[in-house]
Amino acid sequence: FLFVLGLLVVPHKERWWLLAIVLIGIVLSWGRNFPAVNNWLFDHLPLYNKFRTPSMSLVMTTTAMAMMAMLALKEVIDRKVTLKHIGIAGGITAGLCLLFVLFPSLAGSFSAKVDAQMPDWLTSAIIADRQHMLTADAWRSVVFILLATVGIVVYLRAEKMRSIVLVSILGVLILGDLWTVDKHFLNDSHFVAKKQKLITPTDADKQIMADTDPDYRVLNLASNTFNESRTSYFHKSVGGYSPAKLRRYQDIIDYYLSGRINMNVLNMLNTRYVITQQGVQYNPEAFGNAWFVNSVKWVNSPNEEIEAIGDADLKAVAFIDTCWQNIVQGALTMTQPAKIELTRYANPGNLFYESESAEDGLAVFSEVYYKTWKAFIDGQEVPVLRANYILRALEVPAGKHTIEFRCEDDLLKQTQIISLIASCVIVLVVLLLLIFRKKIEKE
Repeated sequence: FLFVLGLLVVPHKERWWLLAIVLIGIVLSWGRNFPAVNNWLFDHLPLYNKFRTPSMSLVMTTTAMAMMAMLALKEVIDRKVTLKHIGIAGGITAGLCLLFVLFPSLAGSFSAKVDAQMPDWLTSAIIADRQHMLTADAWRSVVFILLATVGIVVYLRAEKMRSIVLVSILGVLILGDLWTVDKHFLNDSHFVAKKQKLITPTDADKQIMADTDPDYRVLNLASNTFNESRTSYFHKSVGGYSPAKLRRYQDIIDYYLSGRINMNVLNMLNTRYVITQQGVQYNPEAFGNAWFVNSVKWVNSPNEEIEAIGDADLKAVAFIDTCWQNIVQGALTMTQPAKIELTRYANPGNLFYESESAEDGLAVFSEVYYKTWKAFIDGQEVPVLRANYILRALEVPAGKHTIEFRCEDDLLKQTQIISLIASCVIVLVVLLLLIFRKKIEKE
């Protein structure tokens, strides 16, 4: 209601800018339903493809609408709004709600693809329930619009009525609107006592946690392996759910961990335990957190690399794409025994290892490679290689060394600094404006 009122009374410059933001947010939220615009933006607009879902753009829309509503309220408080403006805004918004009450089909068919999996009688009941929810909310909106309209009209008619009274009335209506809607999604039934544990270990979890060496991973095949997060509550999991998996890890899942499981890849991922419907299976062949390889084989493409790791002896050989050759310094061939082990797991983004070898060589780490990881040997930063399609690898010189991995996102750090500076500038500008405004008022 206040947004529509703003379209009528807010000055032209602010009005059209905010309306443009509202429309842009709506268009972007259509995603694949409007491919002519969104597919082009997905391919060409920097960082646009990093959004979780196109509907996130509706944040722009809701923010711009709220700003328009505030500007409209300012015009009302300054009594620059006529009863005609109020009538038009109220008639448009309330009339639109009544249209959905009288003709619910304007909102669509109330059916979804998932309905095809249900019997007809259940589908009909669900569609009827969806229609009822629409009409109930439409009537509810009409009531709030009428109450807001009455409050504003009374304020405009009563010249002695203070603006704080109008703001309080609208605040109560807005709070009531938000409260009743939010209670559907978060209410008393969603809260539990602090001491109550929602996730408890199963017998399989207890059996695995009896292992005093924490440096291993678990693959849970007794559940929906890559769409559940319960296993990760107790263990370092090979599976688990993430709304945005790394593309290369998803490739490994599709290629080697879906359908018939490739034990060679599981060993590479340091999978010591596998949970099945029959119980816990112990895998004694898991490679561990890190190991030195005897040699390196270069491949010419990612396809060659992912195919090569399926049957090779990955404890002895590492496969690396030729795109890394310009970074490699040594021959990466070892003939004498060497050892490397994880000594400290500070947190998931900070790992420490100790190595000992008689000659230079390549160490492979059972950790997923990503560009934000940095490696330090005895405090000196060294380049991180990608081996076996998804793992990290380092050239390690002969002797005893301390190796540290740190996950540090330089782009995130720069963004945080820019954000802090921008916030300080905004606060400073607001303070200066307030100071100048007081000086002007005194003059």
